[in-house]
Amino acid sequence: MKNRLTIISPALMTGIDMAQFNAFEEAIDFSFWKELCEKHGELHHYRRGEYFAYTGEAVKRVGWIVSGGFKHSLIDNSGRAKTVGFVFNDSVLANYISVMLDKKIPTDIIALEDSDVLVIPTSMIRERLMSDPTLHIRFLDALFEQAYGHVLNDYRSTPEQRYRQLLARYPRLFELVSLGEIATYLNISRRQLHRIRETVAGYTPDEEKFGN
Repeated sequence: MKNRLTIISPALMTGIDMAQFNAFEEAIDFSFWKELCEKHGELHHYRRGEYFAYTGEAVKRVGWIVSGGFKHSLIDNSGRAKTVGFVFNDSVLANYISVMLDKKIPTDIIALEDSDVLVIPTSMIRERLMSDPTLHIRFLDALFEQAYGHVLNDYRSTPEQRYRQLLARYPRLFELVSLGEIATYLNISRRQLHRIRETVAGYTPDEEKFGN
């Protein structure tokens, strides 16, 4: 199975973010990233709620998640916190545009649960890509395709379809984050989310304890 790309939406790539669940993201091969982390990385343990990175800081390190999961969160223009991406074990932990363009990171990256990450300096990724123009071009093309595919998916899919995609991909997610965070991630209201959950098989009222 190919190494997975962090689920970060095109908005993050352009300054605001969300995530996507299209099949093409699975086709992106991040084995070079994993190999660098396994060869040179230092294993760090993050407790639930601990930050891997803060909004506005320079990107000095990236990682490969050995176990656990993280969320990407930002503050929107109205001052509300929004969860805009999730990433779990056997995946890259980074903001790609910040890495490639040496930009300040636009989101907080926060552990959803106790997690282990192999961490390396960002410079190692840049140097690896710059030393291999073919890999560099493939990497950028894949990110563009992912971002464009996500935009199309958002227009094609209904909120219920996106919810089902999320539930199928990360069934444990509802144990780790509140319903409010999931609603903002799906870009719908809590009331809409509640109605959707009532129509989806497997919904139980007990799950409401995560709705704060």
